[in-house]
Formats: sequence, C-alpha cells, structure tokens
Amino acid sequence: MPNLSSDFPRILLLDPQVAEKIAAGEVIERPASIVKELIENALDAGASQISVMLEAGGQALIEVTDNGHGMRSPDLAIAPTRHATSKIRELADLEKILTLGFRGEALPSVAAVSDLTIISRAREPEAQAHEWSSGKVAAVTHGHFLNSPHGTRIQARGLFSQIPARLKFLKSAGSEVSMVREWMEKLALSRPETGFELWHHEKRVLSLRPESLPDRVRSVLLDGEAYPVLESERTYSALKVKLHWVQGYTTPTTKKLIQIVNGRILRDRLIQQAIMGAFKQILLPGQFPALVLSIDIDPSHVDVNVHPTKTEVRFLEPRGIFSAVHSLIEKLIHHQGAAVSVPTALGASGWESRAPYLASPRKDFLPSFSTTQPAFSHSLGTSSSPTEASESPSVTPGAWMDPSRYKGQVFQNYLLFEQGIELMVIDQHAAHERIRYEKLKSQVLGQKGELQIQELLIPEVVHFDATDRGEILARLPWFQSLGFEAEIFGEASLVIRTIPTVWGKQGLGPRLKSLLDRILEAEVPPNTDLKLDAALFEKVASEACHSAIRSGDLLTAEHAQALLQELWECEHPWNCPHGRPTVVRLGKSKFEEWFLRRV
Repeated sequence: MPNLSSDFPRILLLDPQVAEKIAAGEVIERPASIVKELIENALDAGASQISVMLEAGGQALIEVTDNGHGMRSPDLAIAPTRHATSKIRELADLEKILTLGFRGEALPSVAAVSDLTIISRAREPEAQAHEWSSGKVAAVTHGHFLNSPHGTRIQARGLFSQIPARLKFLKSAGSEVSMVREWMEKLALSRPETGFELWHHEKRVLSLRPESLPDRVRSVLLDGEAYPVLESERTYSALKVKLHWVQGYTTPTTKKLIQIVNGRILRDRLIQQAIMGAFKQILLPGQFPALVLSIDIDPSHVDVNVHPTKTEVRFLEPRGIFSAVHSLIEKLIHHQGAAVSVPTALGASGWESRAPYLASPRKDFLPSFSTTQPAFSHSLGTSSSPTEASESPSVTPGAWMDPSRYKGQVFQNYLLFEQGIELMVIDQHAAHERIRYEKLKSQVLGQKGELQIQELLIPEVVHFDATDRGEILARLPWFQSLGFEAEIFGEASLVIRTIPTVWGKQGLGPRLKSLLDRILEAEVPPNTDLKLDAALFEKVASEACHSAIRSGDLLTAEHAQALLQELWECEHPWNCPHGRPTVVRLGKSKFEEWFLRRV
C-alpha cells in the first residue's frame, strides 16, 4: 500500500514502463486484438494477401505476414514508438480519416506486452529487408513475403509473459484461435478482394481466396449451407448503404450481423437498432439475421476516434443513418420477404446449380436498388424515410403469386400453390394470424377506417389474482384502445362486453386470459399510449390476433385462394406476428434431387 502520510505526496507520476503497459491494455486484450490491429495495418499498406500463424493459441507466437508496400529502415526504426503514424499529420486530418489504423498505438502496444520483431521490405528496386527487434534495426538478406518481393512480417512472442494479471484471463488455445478466426472473417468481409489464411501449429484453420463480396458472404456466413444472398443498395449525396442479406438464415447470436462503415468493422448500437427494427416482424424472439451492412459516408460526417480499439464511431447525423438503414432493409423485406427456401447440399457445379429454385420467379422484382437521393437535413437528407428517384416499377408481393394455381392442402394445415419452378407452401394458421393482426393494427391506428367492434351476447368473464387488481385497473385503457370494452367486477374478475370484429370468437375465453396476462407482463407505465409505443402495441396486439383458422381446419379451394389473396395484401406477408414464417419455397430441383433425376 502507498504511504499516505503527510510527508509524502498523494499524487505521483507513474513509471513510464507501467504507464506503457496500462496504455497497451486498452488496445490489447487477447491474441485476437493483436491480429486485428496488425491486419488493419496490412490492409492500409495495400496488402492483397495476409497470412496469420499462431502457436499455443497466440500466447507463444503471433505472426502476421503481408505483401503490402513495406517499410524502409528509417520508418521501421520509429514505427514501434508510441504516437508514430503515417496516417495523420495535423489535427485537421482527424476529420477525413479513411484508413483503418491511425492512432499510432498498435505496434507500441504489441511491443509493450510481448517480444516484438518486425521484418519489412519496401516497394523499391533492390531494396533490402530490415529487421526491428529490441529497439534496434538491422539489414537482413531475406525478405520475400507471400511470393512478393515486398511486404512485412511481424512476430509477437510470449504474449503477456511480463503481465501475469492479464495472462490468467486468457482462455484455452482453441477458444483464442476461434476468436482470432472470428475477427479475421469479419475483416475479410470488409475486404473481399484480399486473401486471408490462418494457421495454428502448422494446421490451416482458415483459407479465403480473393473473391467478390457476394461470394465472400457465402464463404464466411453460410458455412456451406445453400441459402440465397440478396443484395440491395441506395445512394444519397453523402451516404451509400449496401446490404447483403442471407435470406431465411438466422442464428441465436449477433456474430453474423456484420456492420462496416468506410471499410471499418463496427459494433454500433444505432445501426443494430435500425437493422433489428426492420427485421422484428420476420424473426422469432432470440433470433438474428445473417447479413453484411456496408456504409460509405463522407469522413467528415463520422468520428472514428472515440474508442481505443476503433470499433465504435460517432455519427454527425445519427437519425439520418438510422432512417437510411431501416428504410433499405424494410423495403427489401417487403419486396422479397423471408420466405424460407429448403436448402440443398452444395453440388460440384457450385452455387449456380442451386439458383433456379432459390431465385425469385420475377426477375424484375429482384432488389437491386441503386439510386441517387436528395440530401438529408444538414448534409445527409430529411429525417423522413427516403424515396427512390428511379427504380423498377412498383410490384406487390402478390403480383407473382397466382391464387388460381392452388394444388391442395396437406396435413390439414399447409396450402400448396405451384408457382413457376417452385412449390409455395403456406402455413394457414400463421397466414391468418398475420392477416388478422394487420387488420387490427390498421383499424386501431386509423390507417384503414375506424376500429370495428362487435358486442357479445353473453359477456366473457376472465378471472385473475386479486393482488393484480390495481395493475389491471390502471391498464383498462389499453383494452379500450384495442376494441375491448371491459370493467372489473368484484375483487378478481374482468368482464369483457365487446371485442374487435377481426379477432373472431373461436376459443374466446383462453385467448382473453392470455391477452390479460400479456398486458400484466408489460414493463411500461400504465399511462403509456398503446398506439404510440410500437413495441408495446406489437406485443399486445399480436396476442389479440390468434387466428380463427387453426391447424387441422379443412379449407375449401375458394377459402384457401381467398386466404392467399388477403395475405399478399398485408404489409409483411412473410411471417406471422410472432416471427414464424408463413411461406416456404420448395424448388423443382429439390424434387429432382429426391427422385435421382439430377446427376
């Protein structure tokens, strides 16, 4: 413990070596941190091929080799010094940063927590390779990097060997390698034109050749699964948003939800909220989409100098960014939906062999939006949702779904419609839930006429725990806004006299009890306007819309066709209010595969 007597000062300057290691700890947490920083430097150096080699999960050795432009002896001598950088020269440069590394902290941080060696050869005729180690630079005879006469090889040995407090927090070698691979895959998605390799104890863990972004998305996000990758793009005066979405593929984590801003991998809450807000109608709770969202923005509209690891940014116009991202995804989902296609194994002919049954039946319906928009407020544009200046003619989802192609009902729940080279399978229960939910929503919000209600000949009585009486009394206005005329009777009963017409009367008692439970679970003040709180409305109204058509109900052809027509008139026809799919697409090629008609 420090001596706190009056004879000694309470505030002291830290020893430079201690301060150096503390500063390094802000950037270097584990082997993946070093790999990320060094790969970003390699990408800034113009590398087209990057190789990473690990030993003992990175604790014994981390080696990153690239074929970038390299460094000369004078540059190499100062590169591992704190605040040394080639990316900025003056304060004004911070307003126009387009490189990945710029803070001048990566190499000195690595040197502070490991034994660092750098060998680099510049892109100059007859240049020598130079080695930096232990603060000294020497010319060496070797220096070919990934079959290139120029490049850089950086070796970090004995990670955290002098910082036991940090060393004990490292996970197993396998876990650390997995984290390195995860970061490399993210960086690979930001630079598909660059090849990446990862080796652990001379065993190749990852190999990605240079390829197009759609192919890189399939290589990294799909793991060999056969799902379609949809692309959509919109351009504004100072902003370009591009999306590559793996349609129908979900995961229980956000690991495959990739955000890229000006080539930089991020974890931005605003962008994630915009993404998930658009996807909430088509995902089950706890599920996340697999996608790559790229934003190219004027560097003066984004501050990348807000976090030591450069994984967070600050936008000058966050509302404009949110609106652009949300609008792009929402429109893509509305046009293409999340109709699940049954995947098949990857054949010898590759992805193209699966395209016929994964593609949309309407080629002019594919979401390849690339338009120029007016600016938002200030310089990005208006805060309202942007509109296209030019794009394909407006087509509703039902335009390529012909109800007359109805082929029947199977398992007393699934309706079959033949459409081109696909068989569309409709879940009748999920579809009717979606229809009733959107009818109720449009009436409650006044979008399509007034709320239609019907009086019950015999009022329904729902019993509850007497201790909840006060909470229910405070929430009665929510019932009223949904079309339920209700009042408390006695100490533990709720009498309901009217219901919204679209709700239907089948199984009324249990459904009303479930609605009451949902309203009691709502973690918001009772005086909140149900119409203004979107999340609350979705939670309550979705419970109020359990369909009168259930699994097991037999439907006539006319009824099935009418159900499909109503479904395609919905804003989000592809999923029920709870996120389950309403439609599955089964391609003709899948049948041919089953019956061995495909070689």
